[in-house]
Amino acid sequence: MEGSQTINPRDILSYLGRDYVVEGVLSYQLPGHSFKLARAVDGDVVLWVEPLVDEAHERLLVLTEVRDLAIGTPPPQSIDYRNNMFVQRFSGSAKLSVAGIVPGRTEQAVDVWRYRAAGDLHLQIEHGASGRVVLYGESVHKGMIDVLPGK
Repeated sequence: MEGSQTINPRDILSYLGRDYVVEGVLSYQLPGHSFKLARAVDGDVVLWVEPLVDEAHERLLVLTEVRDLAIGTPPPQSIDYRNNMFVQRFSGSAKLSVAGIVPGRTEQAVDVWRYRAAGDLHLQIEHGASGRVVLYGESVHKGMIDVLPGK
């Protein structure tokens, strides 16, 4: 993936020998911080990919939704999950906007907590009108994902 390339609905992401169609992109706007997550789907496998911020960055996040973390909101400053200690990196109330199709998500305000652990592992916890969502994954080098523009 090139540093200046964005991910848009209908793009194709190629990752670990599998091709995913980007159905939608969520944009999170927090005070002083913003980011995007692209929902990429291949059959019943769903990845959430945070695109590169700019050309200076070489890693992007690849996350999947998990259901085995029993935690309330607001979550604590640190979380022990899958034998890793995750420490909160940022949190806040975000304005969520949706491009394309993202089931269960609407343009609304959501509370977001992002965590990081050794080995560049990440957790994201969201809570809004649609309920609670927990995403877990890691950062990968930009060369591991190819983006083919959609039509």
